[in-house]
Amino acid sequence: MHDEGLENVWQAYKEAVRAGGNPQTLYQEQVWPALLDLWRRQPRVYPSRQPFAVSVHTLGTSPEATALAILGTGAETVYVIHTRDSASFLERLRRDTGKDLYPLEVGKSDVAAIYRHVKDLLERHPQVPVALDLTSGTKAMSAGLAAAGFFFQRFFPQVRVVYVDNEAYDPELRRPRAGTERLVILPNPHEVLGGVDAFLARELYERGEFAKAQAYFGRLVESTGDRQYELYALLSGMYRAWQALDFSEALKQGKKLLDRLSQDVWLNHPLNRARGDLEAQVALLEGVERFLRTRDFGELQGVLGLAATLLRLSERARGENPPLAALYAYRALELLLQERLSRLGRRAEAPGLTPEEAQGLREVLAGFLQIPPEAVEVPPKLGLLHLVAFLRLKGDSLLATLPQERLMGLSGVLKARNESLLVHGFLVPREKELQSLLSLAQRLGEDLAAGARPSLEPVPLGF
Repeated sequence: MHDEGLENVWQAYKEAVRAGGNPQTLYQEQVWPALLDLWRRQPRVYPSRQPFAVSVHTLGTSPEATALAILGTGAETVYVIHTRDSASFLERLRRDTGKDLYPLEVGKSDVAAIYRHVKDLLERHPQVPVALDLTSGTKAMSAGLAAAGFFFQRFFPQVRVVYVDNEAYDPELRRPRAGTERLVILPNPHEVLGGVDAFLARELYERGEFAKAQAYFGRLVESTGDRQYELYALLSGMYRAWQALDFSEALKQGKKLLDRLSQDVWLNHPLNRARGDLEAQVALLEGVERFLRTRDFGELQGVLGLAATLLRLSERARGENPPLAALYAYRALELLLQERLSRLGRRAEAPGLTPEEAQGLREVLAGFLQIPPEAVEVPPKLGLLHLVAFLRLKGDSLLATLPQERLMGLSGVLKARNESLLVHGFLVPREKELQSLLSLAQRLGEDLAAGARPSLEPVPLGF
């Protein structure tokens, strides 16, 4: 008991009830004035009192707890959500608390109305501390206010959900022992347990929004103290960097993740179920990083990994951004053709063509373009169409077997690379043209992989 005078009042009240007095009448006459006076002077708030500017309360047919909550929050602007039945207690609340009240009537089970009221009030008071008190009212009203409060706390961080609790209950009188009441500022279970943020992070991860997923997992570590989310943040960071073509950073994140998963404390982490796939992806990233560093087309895993990444990005972009999708596809195709050219000991930037090869290249290109051979120019560096034609001339195991008609249709697409809107021109590739690029590049990638295509799919999170 925190007030000796109130303790004496409680004992006198108890004796009067034992003597046959009406418990409710005696409480209102003897106990409530003393308790109200204590809370007007020194309300008890756990863990500590906060300077709320606005408070919102649900009101049932027992208004005492609501009055204590209004005094405990100390807000100057007070809204009371009530039903038709509890409206009669509004005047008493004004008298007990000395506050002007703004009443909001709802149906006793209309949680949607409570949600709308809370949203409206928070938008009206966006930058100030707001207390949402769910002590009184029907169960539906309290549940609706709590659900709205914990949800909107994500967007209005100064919102707090509060509740008048008590530390002692008198079984004889069947009511909380006066003086043990306190206003409790409730922790947000979404933040403490991280459940909602974890589901949101998973949804972002599964949609391929890895930067946002990484940020959510990072916040989960801070809000819950659960360090298992650090590993999910590393995983998301690996895919974020990979998607941004920052292979060095992706490799760094991937290696760090595998190291953490090897520690005893994380051996049972859900991501270890996908360890084999993770190791294969990190090995692929190593190959790409090595290829980019050496520019050696003999690094087949690196060429394959880079081309597969570009093709995946092209597929992801084709619906929303065809010009970007085409650039990814063009570059993937170019890499795969350059790899095949390297098998002949040649490089596209300095192919070293003999006169016979140059003439043969003109004839193949003339067939593609349906023009005389003498009208074909052979540049010092081989572009996409020239690469296809030269490899076909040299009897490439795949390109030499493709129908002439297909390559004739592809020639215009390959020639149009420099006319693309995102390169030097003003053209936006059509879906049919993009599909031609992707189809040939995927065919070359499958041939290079010899049936063992690397998996670029993000591994499942395991929860």
